Amino acid sequence: MRDAVLYTVAFWVFAGALWMDVWFLGGVLDRISTESMNVHVDFDSFWRSARALLGGGDIYDAGARLVNLNPPVWTVLISPLGLLEALDAYRLFVLLSVLGVIGYLAWTAEELRLRSAWAVVGSGLLLLSSPLLSTLALGQVYPVLTLGLVAAWISDRRDDQRLSGVALGLVVALKPSLAPVLLWPLVRRRWDSFSAACVSGLAASLLGFVVAGPSATLRYVGILSEGSANPYWDNASIPAAMARFFTEHPYGQNLFTLPWMVYVGYALGIGVLVLTAVRVRDGGEAGLWALVAASLLVSPIAWHNYLVLLGPGILLLLARGRGAPALLLLALQAIPAQWVLLWNDERTIPATFALTLYLYVLLAHWAVFFFAVGPANVDPGAAKA
Repeated sequence: MRDAVLYTVAFWVFAGALWMDVWFLGGVLDRISTESMNVHVDFDSFWRSARALLGGGDIYDAGARLVNLNPPVWTVLISPLGLLEALDAYRLFVLLSVLGVIGYLAWTAEELRLRSAWAVVGSGLLLLSSPLLSTLALGQVYPVLTLGLVAAWISDRRDDQRLSGVALGLVVALKPSLAPVLLWPLVRRRWDSFSAACVSGLAASLLGFVVAGPSATLRYVGILSEGSANPYWDNASIPAAMARFFTEHPYGQNLFTLPWMVYVGYALGIGVLVLTAVRVRDGGEAGLWALVAASLLVSPIAWHNYLVLLGPGILLLLARGRGAPALLLLALQAIPAQWVLLWNDERTIPATFALTLYLYVLLAHWAVFFFAVGPANVDPGAAKA
């Protein structure tokens, strides 16, 4: 009965997403192919930081429209792209990103021995998903982070704790807001993995500190401290939803003006994170993906495009016979970002609830992975520990 309901919901969500794609998909593809760096704004900030690094300038004041929210080590790693012209560098970055996505999806499917039909369906829908297409258009880092998470997850399955920890630490070094995923080895008492994660994360951060200079690291820490729960509709975290509902902002109509509710949002997010950590401590293949989703829920900023990070977890669901919830998540990821265009001219409370769609989508991912964790689904590495 439950699966029948999920299949039905997935069908109608797919139908709605397809209807919107008829109107908007061409615009999404145009955003990827356009020569305007004003569209590829995230990559533009990365590229300008890389140029500044090569020229001895300030990587966080390089003239970009958006502030670079990534740590200095990311700029160090992509600094060779600063040798190219902006558009050429962007196109190369997108090519590498697509190859990386295809690579980690194939790697995951092979590791899980996923049936060919499901591998094609799942990977195909993820490659055409709204979060990935938007990520490519903006030139964001999420495919790189997902590759690191897959490497950590597969290494753990093969009981290579140190390699798993190294990969996990590098992911956290590149995106500190994902630091809660370090609970994954910690609560399962994978001490070698946790130690390796801490060492690799600190080493990568030190590389950025040395190459980009101490001032860049201090500036980055300052940027993080200035961050807050952005109420913009694309921000899917719990604190962001509280800011959307209970603070005044230019994106829609709030319910009430109760700024302290944002802190309630953080408390709820921490509660979700703790609950998830307790759930995964006995192992389970879906544990890492549940913790990644929980980390996004508690973060001040978790853009809708962060759902790219959870794609491999959906292939896991397909491999373990959880087709109904997996297809529902794939359907939710198919909803185009242009959903907002249906609502943003209406400054009403119902429109505000509609503009909070991506929180509901992220919560659905977390809930599915959370309940997929259990003693009956223990991973090989946990069984050996």
